[in-house]
Amino acid sequence: MSFASARARFLVALALSPLVGCLDKPYDPDGPGEFIGVFSVDAKQEANSCGAGALDAPASWTFDVRLSREVGVLLWNNGTEYIEGELSSDKRVFSFATSVIVDMRDQNSPAWLPPCSIARADRSNGTIAGDDASFTGKLSYDFAPTSGSDCTDLVTSAMPEFAALPCGISYTLEAKRTSTTF
Repeated sequence: MSFASARARFLVALALSPLVGCLDKPYDPDGPGEFIGVFSVDAKQEANSCGAGALDAPASWTFDVRLSREVGVLLWNNGTEYIEGELSSDKRVFSFATSVIVDMRDQNSPAWLPPCSIARADRSNGTIAGDDASFTGKLSYDFAPTSGSDCTDLVTSAMPEFAALPCGISYTLEAKRTSTTF
């Protein structure tokens, strides 16, 4: 596996850990706020401008998430951290926005390759059902070289990781609550 492939797989591994980012407070498995439940989320790819097979992004996958809410805030617990999103006053409509930058080069990269970092922006929005037993929504990942980066090889190499940069991958989400206990 090429170095670029390893880094790209890292980018998608982050993607499969839906939403990256955390609060400025320590992780607490009992969680802050009013616990809504544990949800099994089915994600189905809706669009992909990164190219078929780019980043080994799956056409669909299932993951669990724990949701809690505070006034104006929805807390998305992916198992290792809380991601804080906005929650409407009716406690139903939510949105999140997070990001991460991944350096696509390291000491194993050929010395002739120019610096290349990819910024990944994650966005999600959705609606929680009135009985809190399910939610629907969208999850998207946008990938773009950071300022000063030259990531041309990730698009033009013999085995490219992307069909184009910048690009994005989006999923529709359908979730059912599987537990009301943490």
